[in-house]
Amino acid sequence: MLHCPYCAHETEAGNRVCKKCGRALIQRCVACAEDIPVLMQVCPLCKSPQHVPAPPPAMTPPPPPPALPSAPIGSERNIIATLLLTLITCGIYGLIVRYQLGTEFNAHSRRPGALNPGLDIVLGIITCGLWFFYADYRYAQELKTICEDEQAPVQDVTVACLVLTLFGFGIVSTLILQNEANTHWKRHQPVS
Repeated sequence: MLHCPYCAHETEAGNRVCKKCGRALIQRCVACAEDIPVLMQVCPLCKSPQHVPAPPPAMTPPPPPPALPSAPIGSERNIIATLLLTLITCGIYGLIVRYQLGTEFNAHSRRPGALNPGLDIVLGIITCGLWFFYADYRYAQELKTICEDEQAPVQDVTVACLVLTLFGFGIVSTLILQNEANTHWKRHQPVS
């Protein structure tokens, strides 16, 4: 049994490539073109010096993530507390959270007219909830756009929010949006 000179994995004699790290175990002699073990300084057959390949470059650490722009961040809200308060107040707290999410997204994206949370709530009430289908989709789309603009990881929840609202689970849609917003706000907090 031989050992790979790169990873020290045991290999069988005659193997041309290490099964663990995938590197070549055999090289050609520069003078006689015979197969010799890799990293040999002198050919054992013709005694000619060999060019030994340079060691692999050191692993460079990945570049740091791009600095997030300083923009106002929203409030983190506990999802369980939001659910309980919405149920206790018969949905009124859920409307407050929708409004706050809209204003926070507008302030954070620095596009003040992107969302109109007050009008969305009024239209949602007037249309007996039909407007919330569109509003939930638009809020999720705005959060996705914010993440893309900042080159942050994107969790696209637009379809999930739309489907949940269509099936009468608008509160769950709001909770998903709040959870994604909480995750996004955490990325903007200074690391201590």
